[in-house]
Amino acid sequence: MKITYILIVAAAAVFHILYSGDLSFILLVFVLALPIVFLAALAANAAMMRITVSCGPDAAEKGGAAAVKVRIENRCVFPLSACGVKVRYSVSAPFEPAGKQVCSASAALGGRASGTVSVSFLPERCGVVSVWVERVRLTDMLGLMSLRKRVGFHTEITVLPRVFPITAAVDEGGAYDPESGVFSKDKPGDDPSEIFMLREYRPGDRHNLVHWKLSGRSDQLIVRELSRPISSKILVIADFGGCPDGESADGILEAAAAVSAFLAESGTAHTFAVPCKNGETRLAVIADTEDFYAEMAGIVRENGRIDFDAGAACGEGSFGGYSRVIAVSERCGAAYAEEMSRLCTQARLTIICASPTPAQDGAEEYSGAAEIIFAGAEKLAESPDLLI
Repeated sequence: MKITYILIVAAAAVFHILYSGDLSFILLVFVLALPIVFLAALAANAAMMRITVSCGPDAAEKGGAAAVKVRIENRCVFPLSACGVKVRYSVSAPFEPAGKQVCSASAALGGRASGTVSVSFLPERCGVVSVWVERVRLTDMLGLMSLRKRVGFHTEITVLPRVFPITAAVDEGGAYDPESGVFSKDKPGDDPSEIFMLREYRPGDRHNLVHWKLSGRSDQLIVRELSRPISSKILVIADFGGCPDGESADGILEAAAAVSAFLAESGTAHTFAVPCKNGETRLAVIADTEDFYAEMAGIVRENGRIDFDAGAACGEGSFGGYSRVIAVSERCGAAYAEEMSRLCTQARLTIICASPTPAQDGAEEYSGAAEIIFAGAEKLAESPDLLI
């Protein structure tokens, strides 16, 4: 449109030279004044405009598009040929460059009208996405002039690992622990420190469980049903040691998340472990899906603490009291299996190699007690014979 305008100015100038008079002069002045008029109109638009930015939920699953929606309310009579929105975002994830990426979109907007400009982008790694909408570019009705209106919006989106549904059998032996501080949400028990539910009296109920104060307010006896303490006898380890790139790290986390999500959905309490720097280990007891998603968010938001060069998954003290250990790693050779078996002397051990092209390093000849499975998250979802 700017080239067209230049041609119009040139034509008006030639017309004024060839046909000297008031009409040609007025026409030339009018054409030359158009940009100033449009710029003043844009200034009025910007001064009266109301812009609201929203970014949907603060967490998204990897592979799902995130969107920034910019609602623009034009309270001025002058229409706009384009309202351009530019979104800058950067992903804080292992092995990823810190450079910002840019996505943009625009839409026309009439006078005294409102509309929404949506900009979608696809985070390719688990981690924290920082999103900025700094300005909105307003363009006049003929596309000659543009003006930027400052927005200054910033937010963060937590990109969680994809959760692949798996089917497995759960060995619940040893899941009961009277000393545990975690209680079942589905099954009652006999721990007097926690009440599972209140219900009407049934024949055979112990009289010391009757809630006399509530019973006195109703026509029936009300009984306290006690809770069932459970313990985390299952340990799931996401061992990122030796990951060559971000894709490998995501594969390990997704495979470990598939196992953890299955346990959480089946109501089986377990511990999720991630080796961190300085020899520390991040441990979290997961009893349900709410705990699961909270822990996944915590892991990807603290990826700077994760140890990607660890020689062993966790310290020896991290395995005490577990009867079942499932380690997800790319280091799936015989040496790694022997090392983990030594640390898990009292536990049944399974090593899941999440690498798409695993270096088996003698795993085929390994004759120890540990079970080695060569499968990423997607293959685990296709396996009906997994025993946890």
